[in-house]
Amino acid sequence: MELGIIGLGKMGGNIALQCIDKGIKVVGKARSPKSELTEEGVIVVEEYGELVTSLEKPRVIFLSLPAGPTIDNVIKELLSYLDKGDLILDGGNSYYKDSIQREAEISKQGIHFVDCGTSGGVEGARYGACFMVGGKPEAVKICEPILKTLAVEGGYLYTGAPGSGHFVKLVS
Repeated sequence: MELGIIGLGKMGGNIALQCIDKGIKVVGKARSPKSELTEEGVIVVEEYGELVTSLEKPRVIFLSLPAGPTIDNVIKELLSYLDKGDLILDGGNSYYKDSIQREAEISKQGIHFVDCGTSGGVEGARYGACFMVGGKPEAVKICEPILKTLAVEGGYLYTGAPGSGHFVKLVS
């Protein structure tokens, strides 16, 4: 299994470390160098193109970024590097209606989008989180093995249609 992670802060960095612990290859991109992550085996790159070409198809790219315009800006830049069948997984706290809109737009290009409410804080990211996952079944099927591996026991839930993962996170 492989995972691209954009945003290697407290949450993304700890998800990356958990991946390494569980044998998942991680290629990450962050604004600032993360030498402690590279020492643990995370491949840290500087450009989106390098991140994408470092992963096998279909690529799963986990966004660990602040909700709002940052997500849209990163997606806009990232899309030019992705191929049909690749998947963007928004693991932040995006507003569910934004996730519904993003999925509708991105899917027109043949790219999958899955919204993933993530609970458990930094400890969960490092040792086992709870994931509430919304998206089309064919998209979720691509990222589900990774998320189930990173979830605490009983901590993975497919919630249904696009936007539902972030909705469930919002109300829980």
